[in-house]
Amino acid sequence: MQKILKTYYVWPRFPSVSMSGKDCMLSCRHCNRHYLKGMIPAVTDEELLRVCRRFYENNAVGVLLSGGCDRNGKMLNLEKNLSAIKKIKDETGLIIKLHTGFVDEKLAENLKGIIDVASMEMVGDNTTIQEIFGLNATVDDYVETFRNLQNAGVSIAPHVCVGIYNGMVKEEFKALELIKENIKPETVVIIVFRPTKNTVLQDLQPPSPEDVASVVKKAKGLFDAEISLGCMRPRNRAVRAEIEIEALKSGVSRMELPSEKTLSYAKEKGYEIKRLDACCALPEKYEYLAEVNEFLSKKIHLLSTNML
Repeated sequence: MQKILKTYYVWPRFPSVSMSGKDCMLSCRHCNRHYLKGMIPAVTDEELLRVCRRFYENNAVGVLLSGGCDRNGKMLNLEKNLSAIKKIKDETGLIIKLHTGFVDEKLAENLKGIIDVASMEMVGDNTTIQEIFGLNATVDDYVETFRNLQNAGVSIAPHVCVGIYNGMVKEEFKALELIKENIKPETVVIIVFRPTKNTVLQDLQPPSPEDVASVVKKAKGLFDAEISLGCMRPRNRAVRAEIEIEALKSGVSRMELPSEKTLSYAKEKGYEIKRLDACCALPEKYEYLAEVNEFLSKKIHLLSTNML
């Protein structure tokens, strides 16, 4: 049986948009709003429509809608931008991936049919939720969001972060078990704590490649779904390829932005490499839209650079 490693490259044909700009009411210890800076800001309905129309006109595959959260863990501006998101879907047909934040039953119903896949981290430990994310919430609040989305018929690609608690593994297995108990994902995305400058946790060490492998193996054993190694993970040369290769050995079939060393290893081991211009949570039915087109990629890259 042919082994296939699907590799994903979000920029430039699957850009990230922040519906809150650089604003977030949380100061998560691992992020501190850092990752919002790399997204295209589009706060109002008009801005969101303009940005997404331009990408559609330049042959983008889809768009990731994300942003900061309020103090209760709900995505800023999401509800007020629902009409714009629906219009984007109706007008352009772009694949829409949404980082949801906490979602109640009503919002889940409103998201049905206007987004293609929802993503949120599953955290299996109350201490992590309260100390790292600064939320007055519990594991039950995360489970409720997943259930609400599932019950509304929204496709979900849950994320589990290895080492999110100060670089240590703490209830990641529990997070995976909670996903298994409550939803049926097509893809489970494993991400890895990445010490980030200008955050409280910047001087900590990331989890070891062996820790990452153990979580991947657990996920592989629990789910029929594809397991992906997502974009959030350490990028320094000392550990990047080790993490990627151990994850590949342990069962991932998808990987966002793999290193050249990892690609060489995969080829040596007989993997066929399938490159897709999209997010690694892309539903399989849309893969044909994300096939590589170098001319379009260069064109959209210039556009996205000018929009940041």
